[in-house]
Amino acid sequence: MKDSTFLDSNIFLYAFSTKDINKQKVAASLVVKPTAISTQVINEVSSNLIKKLKFSNNEVAEFVEDCYARYSVVDFTKNIFIKASELREKYNFSYYDSLIVSSALLSHCSTLYSEDMHHGLIIEEQLTIINPFAQG
Repeated sequence: MKDSTFLDSNIFLYAFSTKDINKQKVAASLVVKPTAISTQVINEVSSNLIKKLKFSNNEVAEFVEDCYARYSVVDFTKNIFIKASELREKYNFSYYDSLIVSSALLSHCSTLYSEDMHHGLIIEEQLTIINPFAQG
């Protein structure tokens, strides 16, 4: 895959939310760039747009359409699940975080933007996890 970055769902949620303007600006600058995401990201963001941000069904459908138009969307495969299992054991990731990391790795991304994982962690000498909201 040509994309060198992968976005976790929390990046999108900050881009849509006005609760933290500084994080919204940072997130908004990331979601407009070519990147890879997974169907898991679309699922998690859609659920939270409905529950937390009170988006309508039509607004969520527009978000989904935009994702498929803008980004490289990674569907889960057997290899992603197997790799996620290895990552959980090696790095003690949660189930869902391991799927995100596995999707990014197997999509040949070099950077995973996420607020929820260990900032600066390098996975298999290929993927660096970056918290774009970290200071310094």
